[in-house]
Amino acid sequence: MVVKTDTLIIGGGPAGSYLARYLVKNGFNGDVMLIDKKHVIYAPIICGELLPTEDLLRPWINGELHDVLLATLRETLRREFILNEIKWLRLVINDQDVARMPFTTYLVDKSALVKNVIEEAEHMGARIHFGVTAVRCVARGNGYECLVHDKDGGEYVISTKTLIGADAYPSIVDSSLGITNGFSAEDLIIATSARARGKYVDEEAIIIMDPEIAPGGFAWIFPRGDGSHNIGIGARNNVVWRGSDPLNHHMLFVRRFRLEQVQRSVLMKTLPVGGLLNRYGVGRAYLIGDAVGSVIPTNGSGINPAMITAHLLGESMIRGSDYSVSMNRLFKPLMDRAILFRRIGDPLLMNKRAMERALRLSRSLMASSIYEATLSSMRTGTLIKFLISNPLIKLVSGLA
Repeated sequence: MVVKTDTLIIGGGPAGSYLARYLVKNGFNGDVMLIDKKHVIYAPIICGELLPTEDLLRPWINGELHDVLLATLRETLRREFILNEIKWLRLVINDQDVARMPFTTYLVDKSALVKNVIEEAEHMGARIHFGVTAVRCVARGNGYECLVHDKDGGEYVISTKTLIGADAYPSIVDSSLGITNGFSAEDLIIATSARARGKYVDEEAIIIMDPEIAPGGFAWIFPRGDGSHNIGIGARNNVVWRGSDPLNHHMLFVRRFRLEQVQRSVLMKTLPVGGLLNRYGVGRAYLIGDAVGSVIPTNGSGINPAMITAHLLGESMIRGSDYSVSMNRLFKPLMDRAILFRRIGDPLLMNKRAMERALRLSRSLMASSIYEATLSSMRTGTLIKFLISNPLIKLVSGLA
């Protein structure tokens, strides 16, 4: 059986759902279909679930990009999805409290938020099918054909003129069509996610940098406002799979910070932190969200960056502009700066003794640099701080 559509979106997360809604809301000329392998709209959630307030990033990123960020927030965020309003960021490095800084963010119910976007897209005319897994896609004539399996065991082909991979990394669209070069192991993070209780305040998010707990990344405790917290670690793929299990790192984190998990299972997924991939599409096949590498390398943020890529693609599809040009002009400069910061900091993120020595030598510089990187800063002053820190990092890494 062959099912036809004009635009097929594979993946119903923040990127895919936002694009489907954007197209049908803004008068896209053609049928829009979205499929997702999950059986439930939209679960399970493997995410810290933090979103910025409208003003948090304004001083730190390009004004036009900030306008797109605001568009994604205003189109999707509702008061009922906000579980907690966070005011502060507490930075802990190697068990030391290093700084407490302003951090106005929202802890949201991501599942409810994405579900609402999907339902709005469907109400406006998009065709939505969960429990449908794309197996492979091929270019055929002037379009594409994707073999899919549904949750009831059926198998059929979807024929489409335009194909979008929004199904995380690595995307089936990318692997089927060979669009990009992919990421190396050092540019991937294994992220864990769980819910826990502990003696932490509701208005304070905590980021923990400790190479024993989260080599090449960080751990987090984000309060939900009801006494429970979203917790997890992000550990570099090339480290944890080389000699240890990421679950062991997660449980070390839980024990050391005296957390009590309120669910037995610890969820895990792979996140790209290597910046944007070398290509964003080929022909009329495109990649958005995690599939194109939109996760911010310095903080792991993925919800709004995914929606930003979807916004830019949707705009290009409706206006006939070039998606790659829009990405390179608006989004790539931020991502390039963030990956530069991450790579400068890698020697410390991988080595506890180097982190300890650097902390003793320049505590305030480290704290302000990490804070600004967490805010995705594009300021020249932030880059200068990192360039000043670079010789220090190399020195302490060599001494470690």
